[in-house]
Amino acid sequence: MKSIWIRGELCLLIALTAMQATARAQLPTADLSRLQPRACRAGESTTITLSGKNLEDLSGLVFSHRGITAARVTLPADEFFPAPRHDGLKFSVEVAGDVPPGIYEVRAIGYFGVSTARPFVIAAADSKEIDETGDHSRREKAMAIEIGSVINGAVSARGIDWYKFDASAGRRLLADVHAERLDSRLDGLLVVYDDSGREVGRNREHFGRDPFLEINTGQTGGVYYLAVSDILYRGGADHFYRLRVSEHPHIDFLEPPAAIAGRTESFTLYGRNLPGGSLSKVKGFDGRLLESLVVEHQTPSADHFPTAFFAGQPRHGILPGFDYSLGSSNSVRIGFATAEVAREDSKSSLQAVTVPVEISGCFNRANDEDVFQFQAEKGKTYCVEAIADRMGIQVDTFLAVHRVSNDKDESSNERKLIAENDDMTSFFSVHGMDSINADTSDSSLKFVADESGLYSVTIINQFGGGGDWARYRLAIREPSPDFQLIATTEHPLPTNRTGYSVTPHLRQGARWGIRVLAPRQDGFEGDIVISAKGLPEGVTAEPLTLSGQTDRGVLVITASKAAPKWAGEIEIVGTAKASGAALVRKARFASLVWGHVFADSIRVRSRLTQSTPLSVNGFESAPVVFEAGQNEFQVEVGKTIEIPVKIIENGSRVGSMTVEPFGLYGLLRNPPKLDIAENETEGKLSFSFKPTGLFAVKPGRYQFTLKGVGVAKYRHNLRASELAAADQRRIEEAIAKLNASATSQQSAVGEIEKRLTSAKQQLQSATADAKVGLQAKLKQVQVELDAAKKLAKETAGRLGQANRAKTTADRLAQAAEKRAAESKEKFAAWSKLITVTVTEPKKPAK
Repeated sequence: MKSIWIRGELCLLIALTAMQATARAQLPTADLSRLQPRACRAGESTTITLSGKNLEDLSGLVFSHRGITAARVTLPADEFFPAPRHDGLKFSVEVAGDVPPGIYEVRAIGYFGVSTARPFVIAAADSKEIDETGDHSRREKAMAIEIGSVINGAVSARGIDWYKFDASAGRRLLADVHAERLDSRLDGLLVVYDDSGREVGRNREHFGRDPFLEINTGQTGGVYYLAVSDILYRGGADHFYRLRVSEHPHIDFLEPPAAIAGRTESFTLYGRNLPGGSLSKVKGFDGRLLESLVVEHQTPSADHFPTAFFAGQPRHGILPGFDYSLGSSNSVRIGFATAEVAREDSKSSLQAVTVPVEISGCFNRANDEDVFQFQAEKGKTYCVEAIADRMGIQVDTFLAVHRVSNDKDESSNERKLIAENDDMTSFFSVHGMDSINADTSDSSLKFVADESGLYSVTIINQFGGGGDWARYRLAIREPSPDFQLIATTEHPLPTNRTGYSVTPHLRQGARWGIRVLAPRQDGFEGDIVISAKGLPEGVTAEPLTLSGQTDRGVLVITASKAAPKWAGEIEIVGTAKASGAALVRKARFASLVWGHVFADSIRVRSRLTQSTPLSVNGFESAPVVFEAGQNEFQVEVGKTIEIPVKIIENGSRVGSMTVEPFGLYGLLRNPPKLDIAENETEGKLSFSFKPTGLFAVKPGRYQFTLKGVGVAKYRHNLRASELAAADQRRIEEAIAKLNASATSQQSAVGEIEKRLTSAKQQLQSATADAKVGLQAKLKQVQVELDAAKKLAKETAGRLGQANRAKTTADRLAQAAEKRAAESKEKFAAWSKLITVTVTEPKKPAK
């Protein structure tokens, strides 16, 4: 559903208390790190407070559901601040009663554009929402909770949060911690003890880093204690969680995990507390027997892809399929099968199948090895794809295809290895310039049958484990060319060892490179044309073409020098043709959740977002703009090209600017670089197309951009400083006028008091006849004096209010001026797209 972008007047108050005191290493963009509270029941309202960086002059919030709206919480306008001022970073949020329970996204809109997105939970109207209270850091101080409640808490550094509850016998309780799934830094550990202190269960990393645990109260029940902590005992405001202990239904997995689109299919659900379910012999990841329930469901059409919040990795989220839940249960993804689904025969060591087929299989035991055999025709191409990791299963598949000799005595059949694969193509680069973790441990391969006859596919789990939970999908089919799209962007620091999430934010005249990943299916090698739709006034994007095997590139978006301020969402779309049919795929945007240290790259946390954001800063200009003097090249493999580079807007650059190719397919590490000195504006980038271990050069047509990185003088939100200074001057002028009025009014009071004294004296010495008139005069003078004193008191009150306003204005102006003080910040700039056609080397003349 299209988001509603809420706009408002510019907020002049700089919420400095929410700004983190960290050195800026990039030109600033809005970064929302967390919000409190993180949940609201449907049909209710709440006030949330934001935390983050560069959240200045916020005009509104945008949610991924139309039924969730927000308004700034403002301080009332007065004589000295005539416009309402934002009260810190607070917003009043209203949730319509018909908003379905679930996780949605929220972004802030401000001077520095659209912020990063963070999850916001809409709880069911009857959800028992409780905030942790008091000191419950030890078992003897455990906080008492009720079964069915949701506790919102945060773990402190080196701390453990303890909870206790009383449960009757014979109950199947589920303890579920939502933390990483809500963008928390918590790497959770959940341990449960009985009243005697005996540990009865523990878990971590069930849903990503989030723990999940079943508590069976047995024949006696009693008091149980829950301990929530980080595995490394880290903590703080960013290590928050939502803990629920309940008897809600939970689906562990289902059979089959995929179905043909557009048909009514029968599925067997396996889980816990399933309404109408019965105990089965199938075990879950924890060895507990699961309940089973057969349901029928009408699968949507294949062009239906879920756009709901998805907390898992990007490649998991773009797996074609649809989300399914049973009542208030968790949601599971059911995939779209590419062929009729056959079930693995666990009793057979060699199962015959007819292609095309999609097998619903399982590594039933440790070190299980499943083999499927099929007839292939000579000259035909076959694709084999395993899906397990992308279903969230802790399985690392390996595939091997063998040709089987046609010996009548099958026991003596020989197998010849034809093809094998461990992992699909990686999209994670060790140089840190594309740190969004869009990889998967699933495997796939393609081969051409060199003879007609029997072929076998062997699939194993390289993790070695097994059980009823270790499910996989295995497709064997002729090629079905297709592709998917992920768009992403992130800030690398100068060391290239740490990345930070960022949303595209264009300054006037600037370009921004959005990285596009296009996982190709079944070896599809057609051209994919990437374009941007819904761009605002003054913003353009040249289409990007991914040719041949190219599966990544950079879409360059450009803002004109007069582009007005704008914040919203756009669409990035890829079009292609396969077998005469048009393919149109919309990109999902992916974002780093937190900055990461390269040494911990295996734990990089990234996920899909529900929209592709873009904003334009209508108040600042690009610090540097440069061009490639030539945008079309042709080069033989092994030869060199020279790309002329010219800086056309040098701004306030300090030091040299480093220019290098960005987004060139096959260039793995150490791209060629050009340094343009501070006092220079031109140079030539020499670029060798000789194949190396770091540059897999192949003939073809490629598009990429040049990325320039340097340092420029920058003044942070100078407009806020100017506006704050204007407020300061206006209030100072008002104070001067009030002081003048106060002086004049005090003088007037003094004059009237003199007249009153004189009238009293005259009254004392007057004759009886004259006293009547003098008494009236005295009364009139007293009225004038009272009015003058009242006016003087009011003016004094206004002056006090003005002085207090001046204190506020001075503080804001000083803080804004300090932040706007000239500093040196790193910037990134991009060129227009460059096209290089690489050809085979010319054969020497005989």
